[in-house]
Amino acid sequence: MINKLRTRLTLLILGGTIFSILLVSIITNFTLFNRFDQYRKSEQENQLEEVIQLITESYRLNEGWTQNALDNILVSPYLNQFDLLIKDEDGKVILNHAMGAGMMMNHNLMMKRMRGRTQSPMVNNGLTDEDYQVQTYPLIVDNRGIGSVDIGYVGPFTVSERDIEFTRGMNKSIMYAAIISILVALVLGLYSAKSFLKPILLITEGANNLRNGKLDKKVEINNQIVELQQLSQSINHLATSLEEQKTLRKRLTSDISHELRTPLTILQSHIEAISDGIWEPTEEKLSICKNEVNRLIKLVAELQDLTDIEKHQIYLQLENSQISKVIDEVLDGFEYQFKQKQITLEREIQGGINIDIDQDKMKQIVINLLSNALKFTDHDGTVSVSLKEEKDGVRLTVIDNGIGIENEDIPYVFERFYRSDLSRNRSTGGAGIGLTITKSLVEAHQGMIFVESEKEKGTKFTVILPR
Repeated sequence: MINKLRTRLTLLILGGTIFSILLVSIITNFTLFNRFDQYRKSEQENQLEEVIQLITESYRLNEGWTQNALDNILVSPYLNQFDLLIKDEDGKVILNHAMGAGMMMNHNLMMKRMRGRTQSPMVNNGLTDEDYQVQTYPLIVDNRGIGSVDIGYVGPFTVSERDIEFTRGMNKSIMYAAIISILVALVLGLYSAKSFLKPILLITEGANNLRNGKLDKKVEINNQIVELQQLSQSINHLATSLEEQKTLRKRLTSDISHELRTPLTILQSHIEAISDGIWEPTEEKLSICKNEVNRLIKLVAELQDLTDIEKHQIYLQLENSQISKVIDEVLDGFEYQFKQKQITLEREIQGGINIDIDQDKMKQIVINLLSNALKFTDHDGTVSVSLKEEKDGVRLTVIDNGIGIENEDIPYVFERFYRSDLSRNRSTGGAGIGLTITKSLVEAHQGMIFVESEKEKGTKFTVILPR
């Protein structure tokens, strides 16, 4: 259960929320109650000044320490927070007043809530020696001393019931906010986990379909997360590629069997006819057998080349060569074959172009392209070959006005054993390997090859080789 993505994601969000709540609560309590301490201390200092001012004003208004003056002092609400001992200028006690009995209790309760302090044993009517403080202030009226007052109070400040209610309210607010935040985090965690988990499960199902060979089933997710969309598209692309490869493998088996069956059948029939004495072993009959053997050898060699290419075993012997001369030599070798088929071979080879190439591999590239053009160009057609030097390399083009390629077949012309001619008309020959080898040899030279074609109008192959 703990190893499931949904559980881990929910716990991660919930844990992060709880940690954030604790951190915010600690910081809030520390900063808020420190500021509250400063505020209460400032308030107490103001109250002390108010008490002293009250005593001096009462004395002034009543013109002495009269009963009215004392009664006016006693009715002040500030006195609940202070002990007062008023003396006249002769040191005689005029008024002795004790603070409210619940003041220390409120103070200790407040301190416990705010700081968790350990309370001392109660003494002196609920006050502790540690917290209780006494300050003596002179009383002056009209620049004349009228006595002094000893004010006892709980330090560093006094706490009222309203202060306690304020702190209770703050702590309750923080607690409620924490509970609500945890619930919201839990809901969001479950929702987020579900929104992430559903497309991942669909992608997992798609991957399992691929493993089980169900290549026609696609992954469709309704999710706007870019990474999940890209992953689903990759799975679908993989399924499409595997399906295409599956089709190609079937065609590969069929094509190889057909390629082998035709020369073997011819060889078998000729040899049997000669063995049975039906045919004389004439030079013509033996030449036919020899051609079919050469055809088999060529097919096996192409298969070996393809195997080496797929194993990335292409070894180039690069040397600075005049590519113009290499291509002219290949074209000269094809002149007779093009004349036999009554196809015009045009050439536009720029001379004096030197580039680092493997001459044998380069000749194989040109031979494959010319052979392809020769096979698929009808009588009285034209094949044009050009070589031009460009800024960053050379461009070789082979253009024919032959049968062309269907648009849907163009992306697959470089696939092994791929032929758009599904009927496998043997008039064109070939095993569908040549272009695959050509592309690999071009890429081994760090070059690129492109194909453009239109059905019944012709095909153009372009090879670009860097310097």
